[in-house]
Amino acid sequence: MTNHQLPILPRLLTFLKGNWHRVALSVLIGSITIGSSIALMGTSAWLISTAAIATSVADLGVSVVGTRLFGITRGIFRYLERLVSHDVTFRLLSRLRVWFYEKLEPLAPARLMEFRAGDLLARIIGDVETLENFYVRVVSPPLTAAIVGIFTSIFLASFYPILAPVFLIFFLSLGIVLPAIAQITSRKSAEQTITLRGDLHTRLVDGIQGMADLLAYGHADERLKQIASNGLDYGNAQRRMARVTGIHAGLSTLLTNLGMWTVLFLCIPQVTNGNLAGPMLASLTLLTFASFEAVTPLPLAAQMWNSSREAARRLFEVVDTEPAVSDKGQGTRDKKEQLVTDHSLLVNDLQPSTSLAIVGPSGAGKSTLANLLLRFWDYSSGEITLSGESLKEQNQDQVRERIGLVSQNTYFFNTSIFENLRFARRKVTKEEVEAACKSAQIHDFILSLPKGYDTMIGEQGLRLSGGERQRLAIARVLIKDAPILILDEPTANLDPLTEQQVLETLFNVMKRKTSLLITHRLVGLENMDEIIVMNHGQIVERGTHAELKNSDGLYRRLLDLQNRILEEKTS
Repeated sequence: MTNHQLPILPRLLTFLKGNWHRVALSVLIGSITIGSSIALMGTSAWLISTAAIATSVADLGVSVVGTRLFGITRGIFRYLERLVSHDVTFRLLSRLRVWFYEKLEPLAPARLMEFRAGDLLARIIGDVETLENFYVRVVSPPLTAAIVGIFTSIFLASFYPILAPVFLIFFLSLGIVLPAIAQITSRKSAEQTITLRGDLHTRLVDGIQGMADLLAYGHADERLKQIASNGLDYGNAQRRMARVTGIHAGLSTLLTNLGMWTVLFLCIPQVTNGNLAGPMLASLTLLTFASFEAVTPLPLAAQMWNSSREAARRLFEVVDTEPAVSDKGQGTRDKKEQLVTDHSLLVNDLQPSTSLAIVGPSGAGKSTLANLLLRFWDYSSGEITLSGESLKEQNQDQVRERIGLVSQNTYFFNTSIFENLRFARRKVTKEEVEAACKSAQIHDFILSLPKGYDTMIGEQGLRLSGGERQRLAIARVLIKDAPILILDEPTANLDPLTEQQVLETLFNVMKRKTSLLITHRLVGLENMDEIIVMNHGQIVERGTHAELKNSDGLYRRLLDLQNRILEEKTS
């Protein structure tokens, strides 16, 4: 059975692999801690009771030493138990975060498009943090309670056998029945809390990212009301969880006291009959009370399990998604992949150190080809070969190492210009970065900034203009120095002057690369070795710019349409 076929609890327990010795140590120390508390309560009760009737201080010596010993050991072992249990917790969280990110990478970008950005953020932060309670509140307490319950019942039975079953009735009621009720009554609220938290994060992220448009179109107040409504629902779900917690805390206190009083009433006749020493009446009663410390956290543990299970389900929902591309050649078919029906017809003609343009109207399937070449998606018909080998048989990372991409939406991180450029090759030198920027014609602009290459450019490079971002993208791809260059609508959303400048830079770069230009703007295509015209996923024309310009086909019609639009804008 594979991991994704296992129930949630066994899958979560697999993350403790390699740490079971720490888990065992934590449970052992936790049991000793509670045992010390029980011994302290029982010994101190014996000490006080004996002191009331003792004729000599010597009779109190052992109990005095025991009280001091158990008081000290309780504090020491409580600290050690917290130290070990939180060490296990942080190791678990660290492993979960790394595991989740590793599982996300193969899903990008094709499968991650199916999830909302805010919801993914809630899963990777909020849901992982929810699992912080999994070990401390869900795994460890039941194991500790079982050990304490066994030893306490044996100890009580050694003085008065009937005490053991009576104690176990209350102990199991607190440790099994009440947690089961808590688990049932809080399940819906726990699931709603986790889900509503994801919805709230989604609305917040969407609202922040789209703030300018919300303000421009007058929808900011409406979005604020939606966020407030989500927040209210989330708060109500949390209050329902808190209400259940409070009720079960009260029931726990009630059962704890009932258990203590029951033991007291059962022991009184035994003291009266002389079967039990007087000081043992207080000692057995209070150590019974102290032993319930082991089970009082279990109703809350049941509630935490509901939250942990829902958080884990949401994480597994993402990681169990089948990747669009597999290095084993078993790619998952994507509906966009069907737009291109004969890949080999395109790529086999792209020879080393040549340039090929793919043009056509929007929706013709041009950008799909770029995603296929980069192995973001896989294809089910036709064939794409790279260096004579099927693309499906090649490792994704190795394929991407050989391809440099300049797209219309190159992502820039919220760090310095130098760090964003160094992203292409971690060991690049400052001189190489400056040389690439000079080739991309942005070096002088960078030097004009107050901090030069150390200038922070903001999230997604929003402190730069569109032309500046595209030149940085060109510099980045130059630093990568891959043998194949893919340009996917590199001048989209640029004004004509900036577009011309960027294209001049690109064409100089393309002379040294095997290049594929994907565009719907017919500008500068006279520099390309060959042009392929696509429409509805099919190749309808191919040839040079001069040949296609003089033919009566789609390319000529698109060129005439573009020229008329430009004339209207300039007139």
